Amino acid sequence: MSNLEKKTIFPFTRIHNPMLVEAWLEDGEIKEARIIDTLYRGFEQILEGRPAMDMPYYTQRICGVCSSAHGIASALAVEQALGMRIPPNAQIIRNLILAGDFIQNHLRHFYLLCLPDYFRGPDIAPFTPHVEGDIRLSPSEDELLTQHYLQSIEISRDAHAAFAVFGGKAPHGHGIVSGGCTIDIDADKINRYRGYMTKVLDFIKSIMIPDIELLVQRYPEYVELGKGNGNYFSVGAFSNPDGSSLIPYGVSLQGKVQDLDPQLITEEVSTAWYKPTSPHPLEARTEPDRSQPNGYTWVKAPRYQGQPVEVGSLARAVIAKEKIIGHGALGRLWARAQETRKIAEAALSWLNSLNPGAETLNTQMAQDSGEGIGFFEAMRGSLGHWVRIEKGRVKNYQIITPSTFNFSSRDAAGTRSVGESSIIGLKIENPELKEAGRIIRSFDPCFSCSVHLLDGEKLSTLNVRV
Repeated sequence: MSNLEKKTIFPFTRIHNPMLVEAWLEDGEIKEARIIDTLYRGFEQILEGRPAMDMPYYTQRICGVCSSAHGIASALAVEQALGMRIPPNAQIIRNLILAGDFIQNHLRHFYLLCLPDYFRGPDIAPFTPHVEGDIRLSPSEDELLTQHYLQSIEISRDAHAAFAVFGGKAPHGHGIVSGGCTIDIDADKINRYRGYMTKVLDFIKSIMIPDIELLVQRYPEYVELGKGNGNYFSVGAFSNPDGSSLIPYGVSLQGKVQDLDPQLITEEVSTAWYKPTSPHPLEARTEPDRSQPNGYTWVKAPRYQGQPVEVGSLARAVIAKEKIIGHGALGRLWARAQETRKIAEAALSWLNSLNPGAETLNTQMAQDSGEGIGFFEAMRGSLGHWVRIEKGRVKNYQIITPSTFNFSSRDAAGTRSVGESSIIGLKIENPELKEAGRIIRSFDPCFSCSVHLLDGEKLSTLNVRV
């Protein structure tokens, strides 16, 4: 690649925690790319040896944006390992907590993280300095979206307030524990939640969805521009006591939707900074090794049947066979907006299924040792927690997050992640790689699951900020 022009994007702004993008261009087209997590945190190591029942509290600290999803996945893993069964009320309360958290994240992702790529905004911070070029909105449309941007901050706060009604606080709520939920149900909580969610749903239907449809009209090529590799994956979410689920459990490989087999999920470290380990999460160990000769990132390489997969709202819509408008950057945002509406409507219906006075917590265990897997769809995609427990304490813990699926390192065969593949062939006209920024942000990357130390010497060649 010595004959190609290299661009490095760092800091990659308006995402959750540090990402470095390296792109090699020829005649303005991206021919090769690497997406790199520059920081290490070691959360899986932190959890070893600790009481298993505390896992929903510890794992929520992985991320302040999707804390409840980690809490649920962790609780499910521990409950499976210890043979615990939760009451029906607890299942519904968990759904209500997660609904508020999903919606606040979906709102903030669109308005605070993605929208500034498409509109100019006012001449004040944080909109200045403006990233110039390819802004297609009229002055009146730009002014309207600025108003909606500011409104979204209040509405996302209302969604977080709905989370806190049953979660105790947000983020890092106290309501989710192994065995169910800690919150009792009464009319006051139900009415407060309904008030918040009704207001939020009105904003989603009357403002958020039309705003995204406006962008689709003005930037039609981005509906497909930045599409992934055609593989989609979802572990399901928002289960009901009757066994049904709002978000599907399945996988779509090159257009064929099929059942998901957890045994076919692997995770390798061929080009990540870790010591070699088992590819199977229940057997794997997390041991960092910055000296790995082929390593270039702290993100491992999860695969399904040996293939990289895309996760997130678009993947969930594909697997559910719902309407989609495209597989690219704006196709993802449109699918996410439709999902936001679906979850808010479902949350209001779940309120009617609560049984005030019935139990919400059952801490009885069938055993004190075992293995468990907790799957749950987080805001930006599929999340998996694998745990081995011995005498009530964690022996081994492994986590695969949505951004690990979407922005994995390359596997032993050199196969790119979906995120890296999505910008290959992209024509670049903006010197700050704005086009690549639009696509990468559409996945809602979040690297806080592997953060701690920054290697400053690696930053000496950085030349682009987007």
